[in-house]
Amino acid sequence: MLRDRAEMSNVSTYLATCSAGFEIEAEKEILRLVPKAEVHSLFFKGNILIKCPSSTDLISILKENETRYIGSIIPVNKAIKISKKKSDLKRVYDEILNLGMLKKGERFVVCCKRRGKHEFTSQDVEREIGGLLEESLGAIVDLKNPAKIVTIQIFQDIAFIGVIRADEVLKKEIKIFRKYKCGERPLTRAEHKLREAIRVFNIEIKPNFRVLDLGAAPGGWTRVLAGLVDHVVSIDPADLDPSVKNLPNVTHLKCKAEDIPRNIGPFDLIVNDMNIDPVKSAKIMVKLADLLKKGSTALMTIKFITRNRKRHVADAIDILKSEYKDFKVRRLPHNRYETTICMRRA
Repeated sequence: MLRDRAEMSNVSTYLATCSAGFEIEAEKEILRLVPKAEVHSLFFKGNILIKCPSSTDLISILKENETRYIGSIIPVNKAIKISKKKSDLKRVYDEILNLGMLKKGERFVVCCKRRGKHEFTSQDVEREIGGLLEESLGAIVDLKNPAKIVTIQIFQDIAFIGVIRADEVLKKEIKIFRKYKCGERPLTRAEHKLREAIRVFNIEIKPNFRVLDLGAAPGGWTRVLAGLVDHVVSIDPADLDPSVKNLPNVTHLKCKAEDIPRNIGPFDLIVNDMNIDPVKSAKIMVKLADLLKKGSTALMTIKFITRNRKRHVADAIDILKSEYKDFKVRRLPHNRYETTICMRRA
């Protein structure tokens, strides 16, 4: 992603935010203003990496021009690989020290935003790195009026670091947040996802089926299923869209999947689109397997929480295979940030 500092002398690198789902539009906006820039979407939605010739002052250009999709822009000096262990914060500190951009007596603040799963929080990073820099350099932490900002942007196993002047961070108003009216996109996109999965996996669904829908809100999958079967039990602590909730063959239980009553089965099909860690989701599917008739189908989406997609799928299947068999795995066009697993109760 980023080269070592010695190889970056002719390149300035920035992280920018945009509204999730508008990464392409944000890229076009940057390229319109800086045609020679390189723009890449990062794994976590709503974040982009920008590389410009060092002679280009991207911050000034963005300040002077109106934009619609760009939010905050932060210069960074280096990217390093880290693990989820808290002990790796010492390496982050060492790399910041090696930049040589913070001096004795300078007022500074550490700002960290962490994305992914780690043994530490963003606040842990700020406290530990700030304390180490104060102790070793004699610099002074100043939360209210810092001259410099030590920025640490963590994307699971990559940490982008930088030491910048406080006026080098630019925050712009994002003017476009969604492509659809409020409440429309989640239902529509979810319906496409499920219809696509039914077709690709050739899932047989009969009118007399009873279906359990996990992580149902706002109700896209439930609405599709309600048009195909006699009864759908939707599980989600959040509300369903009124157009779904009021369907005569839909029962909504406002609870977590872990708290489902054990007497509501059996079901002919279980579908799971819960937006949680894949391992936790798989464990719930195993726990609820006795609610599914033997030999019947279950469908589950794997939400990617890191870039290691194959590991997430493998970890989930390793758990699921205690109760399920005949696994089929596909990346479907309508859920490019997910993988879908189709399986049968053993």
